[in-house]
Amino acid sequence: MARPKAQPQPHEGIIARVSLRTRLILVVVALLLGGFAGTSLISYETSARALRRVILHRELPLTGSNIYSEIQADLVRPVLISSQMATDTFVKDWLLEGEKHPTQITRYLAAIQARYHVTTAYLISAKTLRYYHFLGNDRTLSPTNPDDVWFWNVQAVKAPYDINIDYDEAANRTLTIFVNYKVFDYQGRFIGVTGVGLTVDTVKRIVESYRNDFQRNVYFVKPDGTIMLESARGAGLPDGNIRVLPGIRAIAPAILSQKEGQFSYRRPGGTYLLETRFIPQLGWYVMVERSEGAALSGLWHSFIANLIIGAAIILLTAGAVAYVISAYQRRLEVMATIDPLTGLCNRQVFDLAIARAIASRRRFGGPFALMLLDVDRFKEVNDTLGHLRGDVVLKRIAMVAGKNLRGTDLICRWGGEELVVLAYDCTLADAARMAEGLRTAIAEAPMQEPDDGSRITVSIGITDGRAGDDVDAVLHRADRALYAAKAAGRNRVMAASA
Repeated sequence: MARPKAQPQPHEGIIARVSLRTRLILVVVALLLGGFAGTSLISYETSARALRRVILHRELPLTGSNIYSEIQADLVRPVLISSQMATDTFVKDWLLEGEKHPTQITRYLAAIQARYHVTTAYLISAKTLRYYHFLGNDRTLSPTNPDDVWFWNVQAVKAPYDINIDYDEAANRTLTIFVNYKVFDYQGRFIGVTGVGLTVDTVKRIVESYRNDFQRNVYFVKPDGTIMLESARGAGLPDGNIRVLPGIRAIAPAILSQKEGQFSYRRPGGTYLLETRFIPQLGWYVMVERSEGAALSGLWHSFIANLIIGAAIILLTAGAVAYVISAYQRRLEVMATIDPLTGLCNRQVFDLAIARAIASRRRFGGPFALMLLDVDRFKEVNDTLGHLRGDVVLKRIAMVAGKNLRGTDLICRWGGEELVVLAYDCTLADAARMAEGLRTAIAEAPMQEPDDGSRITVSIGITDGRAGDDVDAVLHRADRALYAAKAAGRNRVMAASA
């Protein structure tokens, strides 16, 4: 024989309601968190895009302009020195007189070097191609020597001077900025070139300051892509080329094909923003690079902080809402199930309980009994002592009944002065004994505190659950039994016969 399934218990409805409430609160919290996170993310992305535009189109170009201006300012002094040398009558006359006394020009160049603290000072004769150096390291230029090509390039330019960057052979091939100024005779004929040299320490200082102070990486690049200076690695990188650098190599042709531009690219470590500008005085590109991650780190930290604070506020609010909902739900459940006068369960609870008891008996055969109580002559109490005293009587009867019934029995207020008791697992004989004990306890209990001697009695009709019963049938038998108890003189228990 198949084992019967367990019946749903009364508390299962409460569990279902709690579960529904929990799911509802979780859904609301999820919607709030999702909405807040989505709004914050959109705000972050909007701010990030705006910041990228500011960095790429304003901040980095401004950095490039500042570097450009600083280099220009640093080059003004050596240009003036070269200009003074080129227009000095001593230099012109010495060249025009046939370069007879080389020691004179060596002393002159040494004086220039010492006075202005330049790296080198030199003079080249267009007639003899002699290269005169302030240290006396004189030599003759050759158009076939690649290291000397710069001299003929200076002649070819239209400007009175030219700047080139090369290795100074007389100073252990130190990378040097040379300012070359044309020398003309008194009839305007080209007769030579004079100039001074500066090491790239000035440019290196600019590069390092922007790296250390502003977290910018700065490159100086020749038109063929060769990296001459780079803030992260120092000076003199003839073997480095932007055409092979990760990330930059993809945009190198675009960089080297225009005088200035703004770019964005990825390489290991993140996304980078780049601004480029060609410096004609140096013949180099200056490239200012900044990590997008570093630039947006403050914004990202603010975004995370806002998420944490917002989530905490939402969770606290959800907790408060859950508490309020639970409190109101408990209050509504009490209002819906508890009689406010007696504190007993109301008729709504009884209707559900009796229906379950009948269904359980039909399926499993478990017995139950029903007791219907009515206060004897209750109308007289209300008429003579007032309705407030009648309320006290009902409360006292409810209290006595609660003490004299089993913990598993359900006692409810049926209506007016009537109470109903549903006794589970109880036969008619057991119900008769329980009802008699209850009747006696009520008859003996004082109805007033302090005891004024007043007593009240109840009549009780009882029945048990029977095959084929429905709710109306059970209640009808109990009601007939109660009527019989009243008719027999009240203050007694009567069982339904059929």
